[in-house]
Amino acid sequence: MAGVEDIVAGWWDPDLDPASTPTWGLALTPAPAPIWALTPASTPSLSVASASLQPLQDLTSDGGVRKEQLRPGTGQPVPPSASVAVKYSGYLGNWNNLFCSNESSKYPRLMKLGKDITLWGLEIGLLSMTKGETALFVLRPEYAYGQRGCPPSIPPNTTVLFKVELLDFIDSEECDAFFELTYALSILGRSSSSKAEQSQINASKLLLFLNLSLTYLKMERADRALKYGELALEMDQGNAKALFRCGQACLYLREYRKSHDFLTRAQCIQPFNRDINNELKKLARYYREYMEMEKEVLPSI
Repeated sequence: MAGVEDIVAGWWDPDLDPASTPTWGLALTPAPAPIWALTPASTPSLSVASASLQPLQDLTSDGGVRKEQLRPGTGQPVPPSASVAVKYSGYLGNWNNLFCSNESSKYPRLMKLGKDITLWGLEIGLLSMTKGETALFVLRPEYAYGQRGCPPSIPPNTTVLFKVELLDFIDSEECDAFFELTYALSILGRSSSSKAEQSQINASKLLLFLNLSLTYLKMERADRALKYGELALEMDQGNAKALFRCGQACLYLREYRKSHDFLTRAQCIQPFNRDINNELKKLARYYREYMEMEKEVLPSI
C-alpha cells in the first residue's frame, strides 16, 4: 500500500550520520533561539516561557521532568503505548542551543511510544498531554541522555528542554490495527471463485478504505484521505460515510466545489446526520471567507 511507510516510520532519518544523531532518532536542525529562550541556567525552577515566574509542574515528584503548559488541549490524555503526531524542538541546557526539530515538517510522522520515542522523560511528558496542547518540558540528564550523553551532539550530564505540540494521537488498539493495514490489503487484494467469499472480501475492503481515509484525515494528509475515500466510493457509490470523508478531504484541500458536491450527496442519503450538516456549515463559512479575500486581492492586481 503506497504511503503507509511514511506514517509507520519512526523519527530516524537514514540520511543522517548515525554518530551525530541522538539514539532515539531526531534529525538535527540548527535554528535561531526562540523568543521565549532565557539565559543559561543549570537547574531552572521558574517559567522559561514567560515573565510570569510561574513554577513548573513536577511530573515525576523528583524534579526530573518538569512541565509548563503553553496552550491547553482537549479530550483525554495520551494513553500508554499510543502513537502520536507531534511537532517538537529540543534544546540543550542553556535554553538557546537547538539540537533537533521537526517544526518545518508539514506532515509529522506517526510515532509509537516506547518504540519510536524511547527518551524516558519525553514519554512521561507526552503522557500528560491532550490533543492540541503545546508545552515545554525540562528533562534532567537521568530522564534524557544520562551520564554519557550522545556525543558529539549531546554532552554528558546535560539537562535538555523540549517544546512539544501534540497534533493528534491514536490509541494502542487503533494504532496496532493501522500498522497491519498493509498486510490486510495484500490479503484482500486476492480474488475468489466463490461469490459469497468475494462479497465478504469486498465488504472488508470497503471498511478498510474508510478507516484509511479517516486515519489520513487525522494525520492531515487530505490527499491520501481523498484517495481512499474515492476507492470506497468505487465499491459503493451511495456510501454516505465515504462521501463525507471525501467532502472533508476536499474542504481541507480548499477544493470547495468538490467538497460541496460530496457533502450534499451525503446529506441526501442521511439528511439528519449532524456531522454532515455541520461540515456543510463549515464549508459555507470557509467559502464565504475565501470569496471575501478574493475581492480584497483583485482590485490591487
